[in-house]
Amino acid sequence: MSQILNIPNILTLSRIALLPGFIGGFYMHSNAGLVLSFVVFIICCITDYLDGYLARAYKQTTEIGKLLDPLADKILVLVAILYMVGFNMVSQNTLIPVAVTVCREVMVSSLRGSALNGSSMFTTSILAKCKTATQMFALATIFISYIFEIRSMCLFGEAVLWLSSLLAIISGFQYFRRIVN
Repeated sequence: MSQILNIPNILTLSRIALLPGFIGGFYMHSNAGLVLSFVVFIICCITDYLDGYLARAYKQTTEIGKLLDPLADKILVLVAILYMVGFNMVSQNTLIPVAVTVCREVMVSSLRGSALNGSSMFTTSILAKCKTATQMFALATIFISYIFEIRSMCLFGEAVLWLSSLLAIISGFQYFRRIVN
């Protein structure tokens, strides 16, 4: 039990637990609400980095952590993207990379779920980690653009979201290729 409740796994679970605060900020319909959602989002992004770092540094990597960490990332990113779309924070053209991201995450999660005993073929690749970091950077940029009303920054964030969808496609194909080989 103590192996499951190590600090990296607690940080991972905290990302999921913080989501109601993230979502609640949107329903405040104010700049303060956006700031709340942004701060929660940034805390979640930091815990994503920290849980992986601590798990590797202190050799606290667990099978449950290997499953929960990417799941927590997917939930955070997908909820953030869907709320940004739902609250018209991004242009309609951004629906294309959003759809690509949602499809990729469902596909990879399905592949992971069908893997037996945490097969190493489903360890997170460097490219997939770059994809997640790019998504988080794009979403943080979009948040900042809305908080400070800088439209050009939102366009930049949307462009980075397009880049992350390209990384999502490539890393998704990597997972498929691992299964076929």
